[in-house]
Amino acid sequence: MKKSICVIDDDMIYQMIIKKIIERTAQFETIKFYNDGIYALEDFKDPDVVLPELILLDINMPQMDGWQFLESLIELRPNFENETIIYVVTSSIANSDREKANSFDEISGFLSKPVSADCLKKIINKYR
Repeated sequence: MKKSICVIDDDMIYQMIIKKIIERTAQFETIKFYNDGIYALEDFKDPDVVLPELILLDINMPQMDGWQFLESLIELRPNFENETIIYVVTSSIANSDREKANSFDEISGFLSKPVSADCLKKIINKYR
């Protein structure tokens, strides 16, 4: 069964790269991109919207960073962790970011950019 994936990242070049990587896995039927957490939240506010099985979340974005997005999503849909898996995907090497990610039960992991097709396949296989 193919899954849906959502990438929330303001870097348009990275979006093009990760789109090709996601397509290469042949594991996802639906791919949705957001340049900012604000736009993603607008969609996710609708209770009839089915959340994607996997969200790849950048933490460094201009209007709403990944942490703010996550806190808002928790408020908006308190049981979303039953619906979706979130991985923080970042180019940040700060230990404080990794520690902060570990403080959220809703975050399944912390990945460094770029994410490989093999890494995505492992994530999907882990949650089957």
